[in-house]
This record gives sequence, structure tokens and C-alpha cells, in this order.
Amino acid sequence: MNKSDLTAMLAERADIPKVHAARHIDLMVDIVKEALVAGEKVTISDFGTFKVSQRRGFNGHNPISGGRQDVPARRVPNFKAGKGFKQALNPEDS
Repeated sequence: MNKSDLTAMLAERADIPKVHAARHIDLMVDIVKEALVAGEKVTISDFGTFKVSQRRGFNGHNPISGGRQDVPARRVPNFKAGKGFKQALNPEDS
């Protein structure tokens, strides 16, 4: 499923035009992104939690040149599925 498919499903289920559904999806993504950039975590009950982790820098290997290459530390987004989401994927475990 891609964004276009998600937009179509949201529009159908909410009985709204696709243009409005696409705007709602864009707004939600922007809000989550802004919160993560600000260092906050975002929790959606029974769905999951978005947060930012710090990945440490390391000395890597460049496969093209064969030399060493410093890979800098960076912040990366993480998602941890919530209990309701996990149960939906594995109903036999409930």
C-alpha cells in the first residue's frame, strides 16, 4: 500500500473527497515529523510510538576505494508497534 492507496481508503471510509483525505494525511505526517525534530516522542494508543534515537558514529569501509571512511553520528527515527497493533497482526497470540 502506498500513500495514494491510503488516501483513497481514507476518503472512502470517512466519506470525504480524496483531496481532503490527502491533506489530512499530509498534516498528520507533518505534525509527527515536527514533534520528532523537536525531540518529542509521539504515541498513538494501540498503534505505536514514534521516537528519535541517536546512532553513534563509526569507522566504516568504502567498498569502492577500499579505504576507511568516517561515518558521523546521526539521529534516526524509530517506530515501536503498540500492543493493539501487534495483536492485530498475531490474533492467535491474544
